Amino acid sequence: MGKLAFLFPGQGSQKVGMGSDLRDARPEVFARFFGEAAEATGMPIAEYALEGPEETLTRTDVAQPALFTLSLAVAELAGELGIEPDCVAGHSLGEYTAAVASGALSFEDGIRLVALRGRLMNAAQTERPGTMAAIIGLPLDRLEELCGQAAEAGLVAPANLNTPAQIVVSGEVAGVERLMELAQEAGAGKVVRLQVGAAFHSDLMKPAQAKMAEAMEDVQWSDPRVPMASNASGGLVTAGDQVRSALIAQIASPVRWVECAHSLADAGCDTFLELGPGRVLGGLVRQTLGRETDASAADSPQQLEAYLEAHGATVD
Repeated sequence: MGKLAFLFPGQGSQKVGMGSDLRDARPEVFARFFGEAAEATGMPIAEYALEGPEETLTRTDVAQPALFTLSLAVAELAGELGIEPDCVAGHSLGEYTAAVASGALSFEDGIRLVALRGRLMNAAQTERPGTMAAIIGLPLDRLEELCGQAAEAGLVAPANLNTPAQIVVSGEVAGVERLMELAQEAGAGKVVRLQVGAAFHSDLMKPAQAKMAEAMEDVQWSDPRVPMASNASGGLVTAGDQVRSALIAQIASPVRWVECAHSLADAGCDTFLELGPGRVLGGLVRQTLGRETDASAADSPQQLEAYLEAHGATVD
């Protein structure tokens, strides 16, 4: 019997109108979750999610709590329908969502930490500016060599190991720009600079990492009910202190999504359900584990019911 892994998206999956289906179908659930988000952030997160404007919703300090909140509201509805994960994983911000979904962290503590994370990462864009770029078609070891060469211009290193062929680098602007030149010369299939103003998942995030670690000292951690894949190590963690360490480490470490996908598969997961807007993570898992991999996505009660119907279950 195969196992199910819940996947939770990171920043970039947000879109104006997200949560509207949930609000219409289950207004009480929408109000409860987004009310907590408003209280923790001091911002009308529900309004930004539903109505935008897009430039506000894409801000780091808005997008992160909005995605976290919607994903966990949908996860609660999945549980009501009897859809329960055997493992959980999230990409970058999504790892905080996964920690709450696993039971290692309360929603109240989680949204407070995510609000702080969003503020710190937003501030980093002015305090320690940087940039990121996606490199497609070069293996990791070759890209690491090129980062070493480009480092003469400025700090740059792999940041998101999304698939065997898609790697995002992060660092100081001059370093990333030099790396992009070297990658093109080395025959990369595609080189795309990302529209971000900070070097996420790099050493430039260490000040934010230290502040997050301090904030986590006041949080109560529990052993997760199901294993959680760690972005920083790529392996599964099963204890509360391991979850805390993983969430701290990932802020200034590469997201090892390829290894996360393989760890989930090695644990017996052959079905993947992405909860939240977008289908990015399911696509990355397919590119890593094989095109035939069973990966679905849901951000509304209707899509959860469609998932159940497609997987041989009935909805009451």
